[in-house]
Amino acid sequence: MNMRKGKAIVAASFLCFLLSILAIAQKDPGVRGGLQNTGGGLQSQGVPIPHPPLISPNPNHPEFIVNDNERALFLEGIKRMGQLESTCDVCSVPPFGVGDGNPVGPPFVPEGTEIDPDFPQTITNSNGLGTRHNSDNCFECHAQPVLGGSGGFIAAKKGQIAQNPQFDLVPHRFGRKNTPPSFEQRFGPIREVRFKFNPDGTRDGGVHALFTTRGDISDPHNQNCTAMQEDFETQLAKGNLSFRIPLQEFGLGLIESIEDREILAHHDATALERQGLGIAGHPNRSGNDGTISRFGWKAQNKSLAIFAGEAYNVEMGISNDVFPNARDENSTCASAKPAPNDINRTDPDDHDNHAFNNPLHELPDWQMFMVTMRFMDAPQPDPNPSSSAIRGRQLFSAVGCALCHTPQMQTGGANGIGGPANSPVLVDRPVDLFSDLLVHHMGPTLADNVIQGAAGPDEFRTTPLWGVGQRIFFLHDGRTNDLLQAILLHASGNGHHENEDKQQTQPSEANGVIQQFQQLSPGDKQAILDFLRSL
Repeated sequence: MNMRKGKAIVAASFLCFLLSILAIAQKDPGVRGGLQNTGGGLQSQGVPIPHPPLISPNPNHPEFIVNDNERALFLEGIKRMGQLESTCDVCSVPPFGVGDGNPVGPPFVPEGTEIDPDFPQTITNSNGLGTRHNSDNCFECHAQPVLGGSGGFIAAKKGQIAQNPQFDLVPHRFGRKNTPPSFEQRFGPIREVRFKFNPDGTRDGGVHALFTTRGDISDPHNQNCTAMQEDFETQLAKGNLSFRIPLQEFGLGLIESIEDREILAHHDATALERQGLGIAGHPNRSGNDGTISRFGWKAQNKSLAIFAGEAYNVEMGISNDVFPNARDENSTCASAKPAPNDINRTDPDDHDNHAFNNPLHELPDWQMFMVTMRFMDAPQPDPNPSSSAIRGRQLFSAVGCALCHTPQMQTGGANGIGGPANSPVLVDRPVDLFSDLLVHHMGPTLADNVIQGAAGPDEFRTTPLWGVGQRIFFLHDGRTNDLLQAILLHASGNGHHENEDKQQTQPSEANGVIQQFQQLSPGDKQAILDFLRSL
């Protein structure tokens, strides 16, 4: 009996020990503010509510704010981002500017169907949705926590559970006959897919659109569309797919306004510290003028103009001034759709929202999108961070995270008239981006085997961490929603490895930093997690 009591005491003691370990173990505190149903309640007098536009942080220059013209363009761009893209000019349900309202009657929705005015994705705009596309508006991929954010969940109508819009909403809208690929899970990340290699073994690396307009009943010219989805499941089984998830658009005008010399100066200033931890990093540069490119997972896009035009073309299949050719020229699906479609308009009146003499409608949607991104304010951190989060910021720098995730840079233009983008609101102001905007080797575990410019198969741009506290999914492919796991996965490979085509990948440049992170106490690790979720 005494032996049984002794064993019971030991077992109880061991259980208490395990519980004490679990009690102090670090844990991602989760999305700051929780998961919001970003599909509803987003309108104010017909305009989706986005992240706010920029204001001046300098009390000595209160005039440095978004002016009336910039604000008007910003708000019009928000409308364009929130509305659906229709497949042709003649089949658009009343677009914004033509009695902004809800569509009623066939062939768009059955007679008597009640349309919820809180959901902007019930209103379309004639903007030439491509035969092949990943999405049919900007909002779907940038809705967390509000329009302009990162990828999140959307409810198609009030009362419905918010979910990945690429699981059901986009593939089946207006009767489209698409099967969502297995990697688009109902409550998983929104994923864009690239093929690593072509059938002949040469490199591909391009985006392959997930869905087609086949079956779309809203377009009378689309009834005999023969476009078919690609065989993603076979490519997935072969390991030939590389995924990327959408990031937030907050503060991108500030990032665009950082001068190259500012980026390089921060890099040079930390050279000795980085060398001790095995951190290198280098810019991805424009192949034409040699200046530093900074947008996209591999910093492959030079400017917001290129980024916007490419997003319209690649993600929504919309041909435009920057990308004028249709991605799919199947005449059975696009018989009434000119290319390029989304371009500067010269229409003499506003019957279809394209009047040249209407300053809000003259610019094409992709340019409105660019303007909105340029003037969208930066993500705002928690105004009342916990003591743990405050301590975590110090530890974040102490272990070396800040050597790549540079806490702050400054925009240029202090000695110029008007400054970056010819707008005073972007002049000489701090940018708390937590990124060096350079690309780094991340090792074989994270390598996507896609080369873009000077960014190799295992290299990625340092992701800006501002706003990370309200993101749901992490890393370039959204493989985890746990911030702690995202940190640990930065460590990858201790030697050189070969990719599928014998390309060499190097060990992750973050290995030394993650080693120091792992040596912290559970409480200190928790403090860093709390700090990151406060951003």
